[in-house]
Parts: sequence; structure tokens; C-alpha cells
Amino acid sequence: MNMKSLSQIIILNILIFFSIIWAEYPNYSLTVNQSPYPAKLFVHSMSSTNPHMAIFNDSLALEWNVNHGDRGFDFRENNGKLSFYDKYESFWVVSDRLMQEVDTLSCSRGKTDYHDIRLLDDGGYILQCYDSTWVMIDGPMPQLVRDILIIQEFDSNDNLILEWDAMDYLSIYDYPDLNLSAPEITFMHGNSIEVDFDNNLLLSNRTSNEVFKIDRSTGDIIWIMGGPLNEFRFDNDPLGGFNKQHDVRRIANGNITMFDNGTQHSPMISRAVEYFVDEVNKRAVLIWSYTHPDNVAAMSMGSVQRLPNQNTLINWGFFFETEILEIGAHIMEVDYDKNIVFELAYPTGYYTYRATKSEWNFDVNLIKADTNLDNIVNVIDIIYFINYILSGNTDYSLFNIYKLDMNSDGFLNVLDITIVVNAILD
Repeated sequence: MNMKSLSQIIILNILIFFSIIWAEYPNYSLTVNQSPYPAKLFVHSMSSTNPHMAIFNDSLALEWNVNHGDRGFDFRENNGKLSFYDKYESFWVVSDRLMQEVDTLSCSRGKTDYHDIRLLDDGGYILQCYDSTWVMIDGPMPQLVRDILIIQEFDSNDNLILEWDAMDYLSIYDYPDLNLSAPEITFMHGNSIEVDFDNNLLLSNRTSNEVFKIDRSTGDIIWIMGGPLNEFRFDNDPLGGFNKQHDVRRIANGNITMFDNGTQHSPMISRAVEYFVDEVNKRAVLIWSYTHPDNVAAMSMGSVQRLPNQNTLINWGFFFETEILEIGAHIMEVDYDKNIVFELAYPTGYYTYRATKSEWNFDVNLIKADTNLDNIVNVIDIIYFINYILSGNTDYSLFNIYKLDMNSDGFLNVLDITIVVNAILD
């Protein structure tokens, strides 16, 4: 072997080594695991360097993960399918139990937003998007109103059947916290869509600390809870309500849960909350809440899911980190008596927008590199891989990225082939 060939081999092996090191699933600690609700845990561990979509099994062991970069936001089971947002292309991706991407969904107007999507039983779907417009407010020059929240519902044939435009029902003059003298006015920040029991919609506007109930047939606002247009009295709530909230959901008992980020509470404190909502008399009664043992505040993100056994899954979002508290994404499950049944934490630099539990199983095996699904990795799989690379294929579907990205660096190339070959030879 000549020196040139030897040096090429050395360089290749160095690249493989560092690729493997870089791509490892981020370290996490499972500090409590005491018979949590038996379902799969879906997490997108976000970071600037090593983001991963992941599924943990019933025992909270890592079962499946891919490094999909910015293709993976809000990864979860969604009415029998998988959904996640592609920030590169600004659309939602829907995948099936074969890891095949079966659809991409986007709004017909404005920019499709990544905070929530509802896949419906009839094959339809509800998205939110943002648009902008120029308005004359005060002075000789028009001002740009950004982040005008728009809700669009499509049927199973992708026909638009509902459009709700916030500017048609709300006025920027009703929101005193908006800086109407600024060259650009940021109007709304919608972060959850929920189909209510009566088939109407619950929408969350984080910017102004409010939850809307929208008539799904007319678009009219039925009521507003929280914020400057609040119609409700908050009872039994020592903090007087919620602010900067996420993940507003109607749960099986008829109550409403949400993640109260609480950055405007004094002092700042985040909590999972459950309200009994009397829509006739306009009362919101706090009947359950949970704060983190360290009394932390989540600057953004966060989610709450009430599970069938009445446990509550809480994702603490993006913490305010201090010299004392330096932790990243933090997910826990508590029972109704507020006992922690599992606690999972990532290192600082990682965060999670939403975490959920669902019943889920893939209809293909989870053997890496088994591209022909014969439950063995051999030369046939290598040939598939080589042909894939040589063809210049850019199909980064869940199936391909999971089966072929052996070093989980988000790319499919000769490094991955080398890892498979070495594994077979060994």
C-alpha cells in the first residue's frame, strides 16, 4: 500500500470517528422512572448542533431517533400518523407507520406556521399561518402589521373550507401592549389549535395572554379568556390567571389544560394548569396546578398533556437558566396527587417545544441499514445504499434517513456505507 492510499484511509477513519462522536443522541438523564403511563414518548430534542426526533418506548428506553435538523419541529403522533414541520420548506410533513412520507401540507395564503397542526378524522386538517398588511395609523407613512394570525381548514381533497383572519374580528387598537408607533407592529403569536367538544375552535394567542373560542362555521368569536379583552373571572387561582401560555387543550372531563409560562407573574413562575370553564357565567376555576420543584420559569415553549390514567405529562420548554440552574429540556410525568413518576432531563443547550405520549408502533422493523426489510443486514442492503448514493438521490424521507444515516449526522454519504461494511465484516 502506498503512502497516499494509507493517508486516505487514515483520513476516512478520522472522519468516521468524529462523525460518530458528533452524531450521538444527546446525553440525557432519567432520574425517576416509577411505572409511568405505558405509551410511547415523542420528543424533538432541539439544539443548534445536534437536534433529534426521538421515540422512547413504554419503559422510557430510546427506541427510535433520527437527526433531521430543522425537519422535525413538533414531532408527534397525530391522529394515527406522524407529523412534523419542515423549517427549510415551511410546510408540514405527514408520515405513516412504514416511515413513508405520504403528504406535505401548507396554507394557501401567507406563511405556514410551525406551532400546531390538527389532522382530522375525515382526512381534513387545520393549519395556522401568518400574513402581513400595511395600515395607516398615525402619521404620513403606512406601518406594517406583521404576524396576522390566519386559521385555514382544508378537507381531505385539500379544498379550503374555512379561513379565519384575526384582522377581520379583532382590532390592533384594543391591545394596549402593542407599540403602534413602531415601523412594524407584531400583532399575534398563535401557538395551539384545538377542536372543542362542540366542534368549534380554541385558539391560543401568546402575545396578549388570551384564549379565543371561534365559531367554526361563521368565524365569529364566541368568547375570549385572558388578556386585555378578557370576559372571564378567575376563581381559586392565586396568580389571577395565566400569561404567555402554550398548548391549550380541552380534556376528557370537559376542563381546559394549558402550560402557563408565567413570565409576567411576579415572581416569574411556570406551571401546568387545569381550569373548569363555565362558558355561560364566564368563570374559570383553577382546580389543579403543578409547578416545577425548583420553581422555574420557562421563557418560551412548553406543553401539558393529561393522560388516560389521569397522570399529566409536562414539558417545561425553554428555561430561564441561572448560575444555580443550568439544565436543558426537561420532561416529567406526575400523577394527580403530584407525585413524579418519571423525570427526563437533557443537558443545557437542548430544549423541546412539545412532548407527547401516544400509542404507536411502526409497521417495519427498526434494524438500521435493513433497506429491503428482510430482518438481516448484508450485501443486498449495501448495494441498495451504493445505488442510492450514486443516483444523486435527495430523498431524505424518514425511512431513508433512519435506515441509511448510520452516523446520525443528517447526511447520507460514503461514511454511512463504510460503517455498514465494517459492521458486516466484524
